[in-house]
Formats: sequence, C-alpha cells, structure tokens
Amino acid sequence: MPPKPRFTREQMVDAGLELVRQKGADALTARELADVLGCSARPIFTAFENMDELRSEVKKAARMLVSSYANEAMKFDPPFKKAGMQIILFASREPNLFKMIFMSSFDKPTSFDEVFSSHIVDNKFEEVISNVYSLSSKQARYLFEHMWIYTYGISVLCALNQCNFSDAELSNLLGAEFLSLLEYVRNNNLERQLDPPERVKSGNA
Repeated sequence: MPPKPRFTREQMVDAGLELVRQKGADALTARELADVLGCSARPIFTAFENMDELRSEVKKAARMLVSSYANEAMKFDPPFKKAGMQIILFASREPNLFKMIFMSSFDKPTSFDEVFSSHIVDNKFEEVISNVYSLSSKQARYLFEHMWIYTYGISVLCALNQCNFSDAELSNLLGAEFLSLLEYVRNNNLERQLDPPERVKSGNA
C-alpha cells in the first residue's frame, strides 16, 4: 500500500498561490515550492503531471480570488462602479497576483471575449447595466467592455506602484468615464465609424 501523501493538491495550490503573492509568478518553480512545503519536488510531480498543470491551477485560484473581489460589488449601489473599484483594489493589494492574471504574455493576440471566458467579472454586471440604464444588450456590452479597458489601465498603474488613488478619486474617474460612455451609446453612436488619425500634409506639398 503506497504511503499517504503528505500534501494534497489543494494544499500545494494554496502554497503556490502564496508563493506568487510574495515573490511573483516567476518564483513558482518546483524547487521554490518544495522549499516552502519542506519536502522534495517528488510529491509535487506525483500530484501534478508537470509544473504547467500546477501553474494553471494556481492561476485558476487567483482568478477565483479576484472574482470574489468583483462580486462583492453586488452589495453596493451602483454595483458596476464598485466592481471597477474592487478590481483596482485587488491590483493594489495583490500586485503579483494581478500581474499573473492580467499581465502575462499570451502565445498570440486574443479577443476580449476570450480574455473574459473565465468569467473574472460575472456576466450579471452586463444585465445590471442593461436594466438600470434601459440599454440594449449590445449597448450594455459596449459600455462594459470599454469601462473594463479603462479600469484595467488604472489597475496596471496601481499594480506597478506608479499611482495611488483614494476611493473618492476612483469614484470620480470611473463615474466620469461611465457617464461619457453612457451618453455616447444613448446617442446611437455604436455604428459610427471613427477614422484613425492621418498624417498632416506639409504646407509645401
């Protein structure tokens, strides 16, 4: 009868999550994790096929954590603004986890839908936007996507410790952007083609 494992998969994932939290995603190696657990690397490769599988599970755990931050917003009014503030709060409190989830390189460029296929922010926020502001699903989706891109930019600044915003500042920043986008979609601009900048021609041409 084989000996009972000293650590479960869940314990290893929790240890890996804490390792990334403290030292960053690059620190998640078999040697580093074994040192944290106080064992050899062998139990790790008994529980997981390889380090890629372990990293995937750690990333999944981090996504669940950021989702819990965002979904806390449903207790507030308006919930969508609070969700943005919660994502930024996560980036400020857990910069290494934020970087692992949102600032890791992809093998190839992907679409917004694919990035959000893991439901980091629950789809119910689109329904909230649609119902509260009497928007179509298409309008609500547009507003949701653009607000997320704006929120992401602020979150990156916070995760890199380049900026620090108070709750009042964040409320004003997100509120102003939201109202601008709301006015834009209500004026039926979704089908409007916005041309890219053109190089100014020389006066001597």
